[in-house]
Amino acid sequence: MNPLREVRAVCFDWGGTLMSEHGPEDIPMGQWPEVQAIEGAAECLDALAGRLPLAIATNASVSRRPMIELALSRVGFKGYFSHIFCFTELGFRKSQPEFWQAVERTLGVPLKNVAMIGDSYEQDAMYPRQFGVQGVWFNHRSSVKRDEVRVPVVDELPRFASWASSAA
Repeated sequence: MNPLREVRAVCFDWGGTLMSEHGPEDIPMGQWPEVQAIEGAAECLDALAGRLPLAIATNASVSRRPMIELALSRVGFKGYFSHIFCFTELGFRKSQPEFWQAVERTLGVPLKNVAMIGDSYEQDAMYPRQFGVQGVWFNHRSSVKRDEVRVPVVDELPRFASWASSAA
C-alpha cells in the first residue's frame, strides 16, 4: 500500500541518501578524491525526472551549495534538481519550521504535497512530518523493523520512486 498522497514535489536528503558519506568529514564532498552514489539513487531519480519537481534538502554544514552541486555533478545527478535547500544558506535545519517555510515558498507547493526521503529517521522523516511534509525514512542499512517506527519506510530508493510517482 502506498503511504504517499497527492505528491507535487519531492525533496531528497543528500548525504547518506543519494550519495555515500564515506570520505573526509572536514572537507566538502565536492573536493573528495572519490564520490559515490548510493545504490538505486540513479534509478530513483530517472523514474521521477520530468514527473515531479525534485529538490535537495540537507543539513550539511561542511559543504556549501557550490560543493553540493559539484558533488552531484560528479555522479551525474545535478541536472535532476530544480532547487537545493541547505543549512549553510538558509541558516535553519530540517528540524526547524523556517527550513520548511523556505521550501514551501520557493517550490510554491503546500507542505502537505511535498514528500521528503532521507536516511535519518529524525531529520528526514519525523521532523518534516511535524510541519506537514510526507516524510519517508530510507532505512537501507539498519536492522530496525518497519513495525517499530511511526513513518513510512523503504529500504530501496526505486520503491520510493514508485510511491511518489503513483501519488503524483
